[in-house]
Amino acid sequence: MTIWITDDGTDLYYTTQGSRARPALLLLPGLLGATTQWQELAQALTADYYLLLTDLRGHGRSGNSAPTLRPERMLQDLVGLLDHLEISALHVAGYDFGGYLALMLALSQPRRVRTLLLHAARFYWTATAVARMRAQLDPDALAQNAPAYADSLVQTHGARRWRELVRQAADLLALLPETGLTERMAAQVQCPVLVSVGDRDELVSVAEAQRLSRILPQGQLLALPGVKHSLAQVTAVPFLPFVRHFHAQQS
Repeated sequence: MTIWITDDGTDLYYTTQGSRARPALLLLPGLLGATTQWQELAQALTADYYLLLTDLRGHGRSGNSAPTLRPERMLQDLVGLLDHLEISALHVAGYDFGGYLALMLALSQPRRVRTLLLHAARFYWTATAVARMRAQLDPDALAQNAPAYADSLVQTHGARRWRELVRQAADLLALLPETGLTERMAAQVQCPVLVSVGDRDELVSVAEAQRLSRILPQGQLLALPGVKHSLAQVTAVPFLPFVRHFHAQQS
């Protein structure tokens, strides 16, 4: 288990896979997820990349010395970890909220981020969408109405902290309609971006993903047939051949 301690004393868990001689690829999990979300796909990617995976602040095996979750603080964690590992250039792939953070990272570190892959990443956080998500992110309601999912959160984040993490995640989402990324900001992303979404995704529509891909100066769209929101729905074929072709085009 590898831990890096942030400037506010938070233990940030990370792991690396593959040869350092290969191009670096950071894999970011979704909100309420962990590095295990990328496990199946990561095994196939080690032949091409030096992989870096990290549990986000407050998630999985990472701690959180702050009383809340804030996107800017999570971004600061990522930049600090990259500095610590002396990674000056990398590709980034983010799932769900990890994709949102990947966009933030590209805007913050334009000379460092070479390409982005955003899978099932919601960009348009309206007040209505946030209200719907916050109603779902109630730990008592989850325990009663979605016990299997609640059990998975217990296994991933621990029985003593999963409820507080769910509440913090709901509060984080509430910030996005007013203080989150805008289309004008996204239009400043300089690197090539592949926006990927399943055509059966329950949270991010193909239309939303297409709109984002067209705003990005070097955006491309990949719609995966028959795939829902969960990253577990994504199989190595046909996903990884498309990803490899995308990166080969940008090399």
